[in-house]
Amino acid sequence: MTVYMDASIEADLRLLAERARLERIPVDAALTAALARLEGWLERLAAELRVEHYGPGVGVEGQPQAYRLVVRRHAWDATRQAWGLKICDGTAYGEWRPMWTLQGAGRRRKAALVRALPELLAGYARAVEAAGRGDGAAAEAVRTAARILSTG
Repeated sequence: MTVYMDASIEADLRLLAERARLERIPVDAALTAALARLEGWLERLAAELRVEHYGPGVGVEGQPQAYRLVVRRHAWDATRQAWGLKICDGTAYGEWRPMWTLQGAGRRRKAALVRALPELLAGYARAVEAAGRGDGAAAEAVRTAARILSTG
């Protein structure tokens, strides 16, 4: 059985939960590293669960829905396709094209995405359940992550 939740990802989730509740989110090396590890962790979960979820907006400059957090099989180009969480073009013509990795976003967008993570993981947990994929270690890890992000 694969173990998805370990002490290091739990520590990253707690850091992200703490930062999500701050009025001003410090965007520093610790945050960027936590986002990179979260993204890799979610890639493994999403690849097993294969459930799409179109999460909250993380657009800046008054257009929150211009970019959204999306869990699905992403196509960066013709040769690189994989399940995971990316920041995607949320416009009607954008076709959910991945635009940035979590750690690759700019400072303002990183703050917006950190604030959106509790909503994203809670919604993803509901999507996994609704898709009938709620059993198993991967689904339990998603539920645990959602709980940590919502309560710290």
